Amino acid sequence: MMKKIFKVCMCGLVAAALISGCGKKAAEETTEAATESSAQETVETVDLSGVDNGTITLGQYKGVEVTKDAVEVTEDEVNQIIQGELEGSATYEEVDRVVQDGDQVNIDYVGTKDGVAFEGGTAQGYDLTIGSGQFIEGFEEGLVGAKKGDKVSLDLTFPEGYQSAELAGQAVVFEVTVNAVKEKKVPELNDAFVQEKSEFKTVDEYKEDKMQTLLLEKNEQAEQKVKGDIFNAVLEGSTVEPKQEAIDANYNNVLATYTNQAAAYGMDLATFAGALAGMDVETFKESVLKPQAEGMVTQRLVINAVAEAEGITISDEDRQEVADEMGYESVEKLLEIASQFDLDDYIMTNKVMDFLTENAVVK
Repeated sequence: MMKKIFKVCMCGLVAAALISGCGKKAAEETTEAATESSAQETVETVDLSGVDNGTITLGQYKGVEVTKDAVEVTEDEVNQIIQGELEGSATYEEVDRVVQDGDQVNIDYVGTKDGVAFEGGTAQGYDLTIGSGQFIEGFEEGLVGAKKGDKVSLDLTFPEGYQSAELAGQAVVFEVTVNAVKEKKVPELNDAFVQEKSEFKTVDEYKEDKMQTLLLEKNEQAEQKVKGDIFNAVLEGSTVEPKQEAIDANYNNVLATYTNQAAAYGMDLATFAGALAGMDVETFKESVLKPQAEGMVTQRLVINAVAEAEGITISDEDRQEVADEMGYESVEKLLEIASQFDLDDYIMTNKVMDFLTENAVVK
């Protein structure tokens, strides 16, 4: 039972995944026991096509003035990316010495509480990198200085805020056997590495490609920020009165989406909330889900008002284009995992945002 790192991208169906984007950083902690637990039951979402979102008096939406951030890439940023790739290609070679920070150790361990082994606290042949923060505080540090064949007893305490209520704040003992000590070997950046890992021949070509890729990513981020600023400007200039019934309906769908995402990881929502946001489930609902639901209704009011004012509509070609972009052979196949409402909501949002951007003054 230790801290694990995983990335969660809260992608629901088409609209939830692509309107809001799937780039929110979520390198979060969860527990091995949670990820190994049985799958939870999924929750159905409801069709929102008949929901009255409320009223809006649309303000200025053409000629909105915004500023696009300057985009530049430094050599240090390129070097950081390349160093990350070098680290990702590192190997571990067994060495005959004591464990040091940064080493990888192969271990067997048994965790007990009050003399009884607890669920998720036992493993054999586990590879652990010292300093990775995968295990609770004191575990990795307690192995520094040990060598192959040593048996180490670790008296530790789980954090008070640990996701498992049975272990939070509890004293435990880990009996650990060190099977092997391995030293990290990071490859050198040279032409041979470049030729092995890419289609390029030289380090200079490799660096130039990384710079152009990062430049493209930063430019896309700047463009997305422009769109967000445009939308916020239109929203601030409008009078929006969302209906509570619409907010509640969207909240229920958002709750169902997160619950189902948790189930995909074999967790309940409470465990998932702790892993994703470090919150208890009630705080997660109040500070994350409810504002998200209200934002969805507000966004929909603005988008639909602009669409109506400008006669922006959705065609079958629009739907097919999204299906193609997402790798589905047909719209019908896409609609097997997304509702018609979600698909059209996503398309309309993109079309209106493109219209607003084209008609904005971007400095």
